[in-house]
Amino acid sequence: AGGIHEELTPPPPSLLRGGSMMQHGLGVVSRPVRAAARTLGSSAMGRGMASAAAVLPHGVLVAPSARILLAGNTSLAVETLAKAALGRMPNGHTVVTKADVLVALGLAPPEKTVPKPAVPAPTAPPPATPAATPSTGGAASSPAASSPSGPRASIRSKAHRSHEDIPTTQMRKIIAKRLLESKNQLPHQYMTVEVEMDNLIKARVEYNERSGNKVSVNDFIIKACASALEQVPEANAYWTPESLKFHPTIDVAFAAATPAGLVTPVVRGADKKTLAEIAKVTKDLAGRARENKLLPEEFQGGSLSVSNLGMFAITEFVAVLNPPQSAIFAIGSTVSKAVMGLDGVLGTKQSMMVTLSHDARVMDAALAKKLCTTLKALIQTPALIFMG
Repeated sequence: AGGIHEELTPPPPSLLRGGSMMQHGLGVVSRPVRAAARTLGSSAMGRGMASAAAVLPHGVLVAPSARILLAGNTSLAVETLAKAALGRMPNGHTVVTKADVLVALGLAPPEKTVPKPAVPAPTAPPPATPAATPSTGGAASSPAASSPSGPRASIRSKAHRSHEDIPTTQMRKIIAKRLLESKNQLPHQYMTVEVEMDNLIKARVEYNERSGNKVSVNDFIIKACASALEQVPEANAYWTPESLKFHPTIDVAFAAATPAGLVTPVVRGADKKTLAEIAKVTKDLAGRARENKLLPEEFQGGSLSVSNLGMFAITEFVAVLNPPQSAIFAIGSTVSKAVMGLDGVLGTKQSMMVTLSHDARVMDAALAKKLCTTLKALIQTPALIFMG
């Protein structure tokens, strides 16, 4: 490439005396060209190069191998050769090559030019076909509509898939807003304890047999949380910029899944209610929550919440605070574990993981630890739940 831009000077006489053109950086030259070069004298070479330089238009470059041929054929016009080579370089220069001179001399066939394909004008993408609903049982879109021809079109069809828009309900918007506020504004801290469940499982079975009621493990946990707040009243509060506000009553909320989203109905005065009353209230609230028939005051407020995923085989998880509450207990499933007894005999025990998420502005680590250990003692010794 550098040889194209060098000054137009005659080649060394050694080249014309049979020196190798490859050694001088001119590449492989055909036999007619070598024959023409041998017949040229140094004086004719100088005159031909001077003539080519004299008529060289602006912006036209001549390759070194083409200069040799032009030196012996001064009748060839550089302007004519330049028109044949017009636009060969992307930077706008016109380069006259050896092939151009050979074509002009009739020693080589003209170069075939392949016309560039026309670039189609950009068109707007076709509108997305809405996804089929389960009732129709059809595909989201037909192959002809979603798979246009060409490799780029196939990539585009994979990237722009059709979708279905489902408007959000007012309850879903409120839930999303509250969750975002909770994670952004409340400093969450977490604490996890492992609780033995053997005594509570036995107490539940015996209680249901003697009372004729159907009390769930979750009902026992709600009652235990109320008793824990009764023993640790400092945790029954929530944060405001002006002061800590303490609840006058102990109200325990529980998470209930509904088609519209997760809601937390509140069991008011849970510390004053019996297990049978708590079971009756939770059953009623959960049923009406699934039917979207809860009143606003039935799922607002509360001292703390209980989120139980143990029935879904979730061993451990972390829950998000439900403002303005300052605590929520995440209850995992009960699993069997092998333990070594004091007598050296291997046995099994039923255990459950409980994780407390708390607002660090209301509860520091010491207070959160006190609340967790109190709840653990109540669950492991169910008789303490009924001692007020």
